[in-house]
Amino acid sequence: MATGSEDSLTRTDILPVKCPQCGEAQNTLDGAQDPLSPGASVGCMVCNYVFGAEEYRRLLAERQREFEGLQIGEL
Repeated sequence: MATGSEDSLTRTDILPVKCPQCGEAQNTLDGAQDPLSPGASVGCMVCNYVFGAEEYRRLLAERQREFEGLQIGEL
């Protein structure tokens, strides 16, 4: 992941991850602007589950692979 001023939640490589408890992909971020930075706390907005740092990284990688496989059909 790139570092610097371009890091923000509007970047396309920062995707909401699915909660292992409730299945929703609506995340909260506390303690940092970058969910991958030390001290960041990522949680589920729906059920308040708190992701472990390694768990979040693993789920984010899975989500990124899901989105990489998407294709826009012919318009």
